[in-house]
Amino acid sequence: MNTRNFNCGSAEIEQFLSSVRHVDDSIGNYEQHSILSDEFTYSIKLTNGSIRIYVEELLSEKVLPQERFIDIAARFRKRRSEELN
Repeated sequence: MNTRNFNCGSAEIEQFLSSVRHVDDSIGNYEQHSILSDEFTYSIKLTNGSIRIYVEELLSEKVLPQERFIDIAARFRKRRSEELN
């Protein structure tokens, strides 16, 4: 599949986040997403922060090694108000 023509919906992103939460269960629930100007990265707003996921990761979820999910979870950024609590 050509990544330029790939458009992922909220259901696919939520499913992917479920896999990432196996590594870091502090990652919040999906709220919304947008495609960044590079066209190959999704910026995902969560209930407690945000995370970026590359299109090729979404396309390859079923074959990604566990180490890659660790790298993805490391991109999670807590919302400032969450850090103060």
